[in-house]
Amino acid sequence: MSSINMRAARFHQPNENLHLDDVEIPEPSGDEVLVRVRAAGVCHTDVHIRNGMIPLVPSIPLPLTLGHENAGEIARLGPNASVLREGDSVVVWGARGCGICRLCQSGDENLCGQGTWLSGGYADYVLVPSERYLARLDGVDPVQAAPLADAGLTPLHAIRKVLPRLRAGDPVVLFGVGGLGHMAIQILRALSPASEIIAVDVEPEKLALARELGAHHAVDGREDPAGRIRQIVGAAGAPAVLDFVGTDATLAASLQCLGTAGMLVMVGLGGGTLAVSPFAAAAEAVVTSSMWGSFGELEEVLVLAREGLIRCTTSVFDLEQVNVALDGVESGTIAGRAVLTP
Repeated sequence: MSSINMRAARFHQPNENLHLDDVEIPEPSGDEVLVRVRAAGVCHTDVHIRNGMIPLVPSIPLPLTLGHENAGEIARLGPNASVLREGDSVVVWGARGCGICRLCQSGDENLCGQGTWLSGGYADYVLVPSERYLARLDGVDPVQAAPLADAGLTPLHAIRKVLPRLRAGDPVVLFGVGGLGHMAIQILRALSPASEIIAVDVEPEKLALARELGAHHAVDGREDPAGRIRQIVGAAGAPAVLDFVGTDATLAASLQCLGTAGMLVMVGLGGGTLAVSPFAAAAEAVVTSSMWGSFGELEEVLVLAREGLIRCTTSVFDLEQVNVALDGVESGTIAGRAVLTP
């Protein structure tokens, strides 16, 4: 198989479109697995890599095939792979830790400081370094499953942080109804059905999507969102706020509507910063971040999808349209999640 070439959309240098190159199909060794990509979600992180906002570490060789939300079927197994079989439909868990540090040993491999992301899905095939990074789809469509590897997994991991603080009927504020935010609405409804969901966005279409997905309130982010949220939740503020945007404006508004002993979870990588002081935040408020999610949480997201409790809104593009998809994500005009189908 290694003598046959495949297409791969590769990053060559910042501020330049990805190139659709012909490269050799890799041959799996050890317990590596070669996956035929059927769907690859397009994450805002790849937009930031393309425009240079997220610089790659020097140890990563260029050109690099991007794409860390990947689903398909197993095309070939390395000689030491023993659990999965050729033809199995799988989704790739994107985190890759060292496997031996305290975080990896406790199940938080997604937080490993020595880890890397499993990229390479913007191609016909992706080589996965071990079968332990693959979860079976068991009936979930690959176009749905691919975004779950990040756009579903990341909000689930963030929501799990605030669930212990919520009582029935408590309001939860979500900033951003994009790829992650629209999934967060559904996950929150599935895991905390009594919560009052307040969704914030600047696009009327995304506010309409939020209402369609079950948000109780859709707040226009262009018109003093913190003030409007305070009108909804009252002077006590919101016990939980999740920011899936991460700009200066959304972070500031998130802190303003956070209540006493509430939790603000910063998820979006919009480049913003937040000035926190005892005078800026409500008493005993917690401000934390959230990064991706565990393999077990990926399996949990798949269960939610399998049971019909969550569904990703997708905009599907051919692999040749990778830069069109990235442009759409960057401009915020994509409904839900962009997905490439090689």
